[in-house]
Amino acid sequence: MKSVKYKVEELVKKSKVLLYQGFFDLRDGVVSTEAWVKTLEWEGLERFLAAERKVWRVNGELAGYVQKWGSLSNVVVLGAGHLVPSDKALSAQAMIEDWVLGNGLFEGEPEVNKDKRNFLGPNAI
Repeated sequence: MKSVKYKVEELVKKSKVLLYQGFFDLRDGVVSTEAWVKTLEWEGLERFLAAERKVWRVNGELAGYVQKWGSLSNVVVLGAGHLVPSDKALSAQAMIEDWVLGNGLFEGEPEVNKDKRNFLGPNAI
């Protein structure tokens, strides 16, 4: 498997980035994601790592945990394996909609260089 860490490093400087893992994912799970995220070359990394991991609920039910700072969001989806949208469809849809719209735990403008926004930024057409 080829690493795409360098792509994440580029994206997180220019736009919002959403990482998510199913709690039971044995391939690309929580521990392995946390390990490579800690090695990112990004000026916001220390603040991201220090950010509180918040309880995330969908329709009042515990759905997982969200850690966010600036343009980087990382979500652990409880009850899901490698295929989060298949295993927890409602949670996956709520997560993606809230992230795209900047609602709930994803609220707040990411701190990115406004002059370098790409197609994922708020100036998208």
